[in-house]
Amino acid sequence: MPFIIGENVGPYRLVEKLGKGGMATVFKAYHPSLDRYVAIKALHPAFMEHPGFLDRFEREAKVVAKLEHPNIVPIYDFSEHEGRPYLVLKYVRGETLKARLEKSKLTYKESRRIFRVISSALAYAHKQGVLHRDVKPSNVLLDKAGGIYLADFGLARITETSQTTLSGQMMMGTPHYISPEQAKGLGNLDSGTDIYSLGIMMYELLVGQVPFQADTPFSVIHDHIYSPLPLPHDVNPDITEEMQRALLKALAKKREDRYTNISEMMAAFLKAFEDLIQEHPSEGEAPTLTLDADQRRADSIQRAQEAGEEQLTGESAPVKKTKSRIPGWIAWLLIPAFILLCLASAVVRNARAVPGPDLITAATLTREANFLNGTEDGEILALNQQIREDPQDPYLHYQLGVAYMNANRPQLAREAFQKAYQLAEGNPETILELGQLLSEIDLWTYTAYSYLRVEQIGSPIPAEELQMRIREALFYAAYEFISVEVLSENPDVVIEPALEQLMKARRALQSGKVTRASEIVDRILAERPDLLEAYLIKIDILYAQERYEEAASLLVELQGREDLPEWIRRASGEETEQY
Repeated sequence: MPFIIGENVGPYRLVEKLGKGGMATVFKAYHPSLDRYVAIKALHPAFMEHPGFLDRFEREAKVVAKLEHPNIVPIYDFSEHEGRPYLVLKYVRGETLKARLEKSKLTYKESRRIFRVISSALAYAHKQGVLHRDVKPSNVLLDKAGGIYLADFGLARITETSQTTLSGQMMMGTPHYISPEQAKGLGNLDSGTDIYSLGIMMYELLVGQVPFQADTPFSVIHDHIYSPLPLPHDVNPDITEEMQRALLKALAKKREDRYTNISEMMAAFLKAFEDLIQEHPSEGEAPTLTLDADQRRADSIQRAQEAGEEQLTGESAPVKKTKSRIPGWIAWLLIPAFILLCLASAVVRNARAVPGPDLITAATLTREANFLNGTEDGEILALNQQIREDPQDPYLHYQLGVAYMNANRPQLAREAFQKAYQLAEGNPETILELGQLLSEIDLWTYTAYSYLRVEQIGSPIPAEELQMRIREALFYAAYEFISVEVLSENPDVVIEPALEQLMKARRALQSGKVTRASEIVDRILAERPDLLEAYLIKIDILYAQERYEEAASLLVELQGREDLPEWIRRASGEETEQY
């Protein structure tokens, strides 16, 4: 069934058709419960002809939905409507890199910036075990705030194993960026396939055209497998020898001849870009990827209010450390509690599902609809019944909070956690255990709250151990927007000034204020060199400043310290692959 503008698809109202590709049609839609626009990517209904496709669709979407990176467009939700599966993603106000290239050639500085952002996103995804498989300009989005984002992670994976004739045709629809191993239909793909596709895209940006062009898709695919790469310098004499070597290595036919990983490719290309830009300084800055000062200030204010990071869509998405994942906490924090209560009443009356920013499965949508119609999720029903029988048990309220989070009911989850703390007040052992439980599910802001409360009322564990737990929790909580309200603005807890300053440095870095973040961290390191986690943020700052050798050197120095706490050693290990 076709999606019709003006109709409702689940809780989303279709507003505008944005485009159509080989595998899906993209719509702009409005989500009234959260008062925001989203992008709906409706896959072709023929995919449903393949047995088990919906299960695979759900499984792969769950994997991709775990990617939380500032330059990856996240999946909010997925389901199917009248036999047609669809994904719900963050809506990006802007254009694709493909559309941008149709207007004019990019400057080398613009190309470098796009490469740095996209390669960073791919390096992160590969670290999580996720390949993109379809890197190309039409999957790179440029928002109006100057942000650069990689979209459609996993869409090729979701569709590639379908045995329908349609899916085979779809995968052949854009052959110009396909790797030789994909073209041969080989299995066991690794990061090399994304390296090759990214290399093709960079060839196009720098040389001015894709390397292989022919009358039919099959001819292009044949060239990827068998034809030698046209030398970049022969097509564009401006290409330096070092950049040509970088492109040739990325585009080697054999996987083993390419870069080992994206990080190695990034280092080689960024070094090559230095010479290329130095030889052609007249190209100037990149005005087409930036905004005027007033618009930048407006967007900066909005980003700071919504998520403390660069926008993906004119809205927000949390930038978090790999370890810190909090589903469904962003949108409700943007609206005052009393408005939420009013909206909740309206939502119940209309029996609307209310998905949060994290993935919602088809089963969750059903549970959500049942919940709003008065027939709650079985686990939530059971916990509420237990609480009615034993209302003073803080662990039951904690479990209820987790259940509400799993059902994407963030407001109710927060109320349940608050009740758990109230019941545990004066019992540091219980609060400490709640903190440990929360840390195990990566809910770091409330983990920090637990440990800081224990510090206030008296710790049952050695002060040194508690302090280390506090530092770890605050380090990761800094990636979570809710930490400002729950911690910084809560009189029940007191944060050591130096640790609070580190959180501010992290937020400044997230929002693109690299100089401000650097000033804060340098001051802290001068005053408190014992706060070794400050070096982790310093490494990220150096990386943001493109001072890669200094970042790598500092990382090695940090990891070589014998007094390095175990949690910092683990966190520093997360940085290693970038350098």
